[in-house]
Amino acid sequence: MTPGIIAIDIETENTGYDIRKDNKRIISIQLLERSNAKIYYEGGSSVDLIAAKNKLFSLIRDGSNFLGFNIKEFDVPLIREFLGVEIPTTQIIEITEIPAMEFVRQELQRNKPRLEEACKLLGIDCAHKEIMTERAGKFRQLPHVINKAKEGASKFQNERGWDYVFSFDYALDKICGGMAILEAFNEFVERKGDITSDFYKYAIGDVKIENELFLKLKEIEKRNSFP
Repeated sequence: MTPGIIAIDIETENTGYDIRKDNKRIISIQLLERSNAKIYYEGGSSVDLIAAKNKLFSLIRDGSNFLGFNIKEFDVPLIREFLGVEIPTTQIIEITEIPAMEFVRQELQRNKPRLEEACKLLGIDCAHKEIMTERAGKFRQLPHVINKAKEGASKFQNERGWDYVFSFDYALDKICGGMAILEAFNEFVERKGDITSDFYKYAIGDVKIENELFLKLKEIEKRNSFP
C-alpha cells in the first residue's frame, strides 16, 4: 500500500441482530500496513487493546490515513465509543466512497454492496468468510436463538418495512454469525493468539481483502474504466 495508509478492521462481541446497537465491546483490532498485518486483542499479553489504543494515537499523530470498508458507519464510531480514540474525518479513506465503487454498484445492481460481494466481483479470494459461516450453522436451531431472531424480524418489519421472512433470515444470520465469532475468539485467547486458529484467519482475512479491494479499485480508476 501507499506509505501512510493503514487498513483497519475491528471485531466486536455482538450476538444480537442489530449490527450497530448490539455491540458490547471491541474484542480485536486488525491493522495492515503494506504487507504487514497485526492483530491486537482483548487478553493479549503485549498486543492488548491498550496497546492498540496507543498505536492508534501514534498513527493519528503521524498523519496516517485509515482505510476500510464501511468504517465511517461501523469501525470508527465503535473505536470512539469503546476506546475513546477519535480518528479525524480527514484521515479516513472510506472504500464505499471511492469513485470506482460506482462500477461495483452497477455490476451488482445494488446500492450498498457487501464487502464480500464487491471482492468476489473483482476476483478477490474471500474463502476465510466460510470459516464463520460453517461455525454459525450449529447455532441456527437453538430455541433461544430462534426466539431472538423472531424478535428481530418483528422489529425490522415494523421499523424498516422489510418482509418478515427476509427479516427473520437476516436476524438469524447476524445472531449466529456473532455467536460463531465470539466462540472462535474465546478459543483464540485460550490458545494465546494462535495464528492457525479460525479467529485469526477470519479477522486477518478481512483486513487483507479490504486492502486488496482498495488496490483493485484504484487500478480501475487509473484505467478510467468505470462509468
